[in-house]
Amino acid sequence: METLRATGWVFELPDSSVPFYYFYTLFDFGNTDWRAVVKAIPTMLGLAFFSILHVPINVPALAVSTNADKIDTNRELLAHGISNLLSGCMGSFQNYLVYSNSVLFIRSGGGSNLAGMMLCATTLAVFLSGPAIIGYIPTMVVGALIFHLGLELVKESLFDTIGVVNRIEYATIVAIVVAMATIGFNEGIFIGILMACFFFILLYSRRPALRKAYTGSAVRSTVRRLYSQRRFLDEVCKQIQVMRLQGFMFFGTINGVEAYIRNLLEQRQWHANPIRFLVLDFALVNGMDFSAAEAFIRIRRLLESREIYMVICGAERVSEVGRALRAAGVWSDDECEYVQTSPSLNEALEWCENVLLQYYYLHQAALVGTEMPQSYSIVSTPQPNEVDVYGSSPRHAMVSEATQSAMPASHDHTPASQTGELAPAFPLLHQAFLDLDSSQSASETLAFIAPHFVRKQLPAEECLWRVGSAADAMYITESGTLRVFVENGNGESEAIESILPGTSLGELAVITGRNHSTTVISDGSVVMWELSKKTYEELCTREPAKTLAFRKE
Repeated sequence: METLRATGWVFELPDSSVPFYYFYTLFDFGNTDWRAVVKAIPTMLGLAFFSILHVPINVPALAVSTNADKIDTNRELLAHGISNLLSGCMGSFQNYLVYSNSVLFIRSGGGSNLAGMMLCATTLAVFLSGPAIIGYIPTMVVGALIFHLGLELVKESLFDTIGVVNRIEYATIVAIVVAMATIGFNEGIFIGILMACFFFILLYSRRPALRKAYTGSAVRSTVRRLYSQRRFLDEVCKQIQVMRLQGFMFFGTINGVEAYIRNLLEQRQWHANPIRFLVLDFALVNGMDFSAAEAFIRIRRLLESREIYMVICGAERVSEVGRALRAAGVWSDDECEYVQTSPSLNEALEWCENVLLQYYYLHQAALVGTEMPQSYSIVSTPQPNEVDVYGSSPRHAMVSEATQSAMPASHDHTPASQTGELAPAFPLLHQAFLDLDSSQSASETLAFIAPHFVRKQLPAEECLWRVGSAADAMYITESGTLRVFVENGNGESEAIESILPGTSLGELAVITGRNHSTTVISDGSVVMWELSKKTYEELCTREPAKTLAFRKE
């Protein structure tokens, strides 16, 4: 052994009298060269960064190699943090998961908890036995192990990644390997981070921030409206332009969004499809820098010059996107009519449709002299006598034509056979159904069924029916709003529809005999007219022909 040690085949035998805790006696802060410590700070930061980075990379890779389906990266990070903290307090090395060693150990049968505890016990025994064991370890074994690990790392980084990563990522890997081999460890990490940031901007700027763009013809709110209102909106909802944005918005991606909006406002495009609302849906946007938020200031000024409403939805006030928009002045506390905010896309579409209906009733008042409903006084508009009903612009011309097409036909509300006073529910039924059929026979049918409707008042937040309950009546709303909810599969209720005055509900469940598939709750006080299922069945027995005619309505 002495010959082997002398010729360098085996490590030198340390002093056997040195205890295992000897290195603790060397800690003397009085003899510490703090300048050397300061010089080592970049290396310590690089090792700390590398220690944090290796967990989310090596742990999933190890799980794939060992066919482990259940991993918790957060738990692994926490465990590595605690172990490194304890190791540092004990004056030992940092904890690091070596992927190749771990794969070799597990594939050699060390995948159980028992094997892990045996490895821990063996390591502790070697530590307590002191450094004497080093004098019996051949140097070639250590050299071969280091050589094997080096080859394994080179193979994993330079060869196994060919065809797996793209060219930019592979160039980054090669640059890091070359920099670490020729310059230094810290320099390699710095170059890798710099190149990763640069290529991230390059690659991410190629991804469009605009996920989808469509008009109101393709997507509508879930509000149940009168037939005449639906006819009007069918013709003018193209004035609503929806843009669904996605990803992280910064100076590399906002240019495409701004160019698309400017293209919408070009003269040729404007005459083909004039817009009144631009709905920006930020629900899929996970972040925004200040340069992107400033771009929306330019977009806001551009839209205001064309009297187009910017409707922001899908972004909470305290979210990262909301804070960026407020910091840039796009989303301000000052009231600005041409900038509106809504929690969701559905509510944003509902607001746009309500404004369009305001113009509908405004043009209707200008044409036939009717009064405008107060519930549709949302934005500032001219007086009816100031409206150019023949259209002085593509938007006004579209609204004027749609108004004249959607206005209910004028007819006598009184049925020919009706001699007495009409039932109180008749005007409401007439408004709800005669838009569909304005014939005299339809009016007679409504006059027959109207006396059987009973007025009912529902207080705020009152449940009209719940999902799965039996249908016991059909209703016509006179005032107030009802909300329709469904269960989303997570045990929570989600609003999917709003029911406005003048519309009917519950008739299909009464006619078919099926249970309700939704839950309906009043949004404020609601006045409605009710036809009970019992009364309906009695009418089917007593007057089957007239009841069947009502069902056809």
